Amino acid sequence: MTRLEILVEEPSMEAALLEVMPRILKNRAQWKPINMGSKGKLLKALPARLRAYRKRIDNGENLKIIVLVDQDNDNCEQLKRRLETNAREAGLISKTAVNGQGDFQVVTRIAIEELEAWFMGDAGALKAAFTSLRSANFPGSFSNPDNGGTWERLHRFLKRHGIYRNSYPKIEAARKIARYMEPDRNRSRSFQSFLQGVEACL
Repeated sequence: MTRLEILVEEPSMEAALLEVMPRILKNRAQWKPINMGSKGKLLKALPARLRAYRKRIDNGENLKIIVLVDQDNDNCEQLKRRLETNAREAGLISKTAVNGQGDFQVVTRIAIEELEAWFMGDAGALKAAFTSLRSANFPGSFSNPDNGGTWERLHRFLKRHGIYRNSYPKIEAARKIARYMEPDRNRSRSFQSFLQGVEACL
């Protein structure tokens, strides 16, 4: 059975994956999230960690690695290129490099521009997580959530409906919303790209 290790930059992404990944994998692989503490720490540690994965694969492990970061304010193409270069320099083949035409060990994925786009892409999950949203009119921007200012837009919407009036608790919200996410209905293109990457690993 394939083993997936998913490198993430912070605790709310870890919390979300712990909820949604079992519905994606359906016992088809073993997996674990690895929370690197911050985006900066992940990017700094990534070259050495990928070299360590190369050794484990050379020693016979049936292992796939997914590197998942938020875009934030970075240039998406430059960030993707950096992740791909790290994989190549570690001696690993990425899904992007083979373009579906061969075996790979690494999938690099970017949440555009933040994890909250994934939540905005699943109105059903939001309605299930928060009862006050069940009769709410969702803004048109929720049909194209990968469109900037993500967590701020989500927090403003939730506040208008009496949810998280003061601060937005990212870990608590991630756990609560992701518990109800249905992968196939999500409108976030970056979530669907992540989902395709996971499926390709299996």
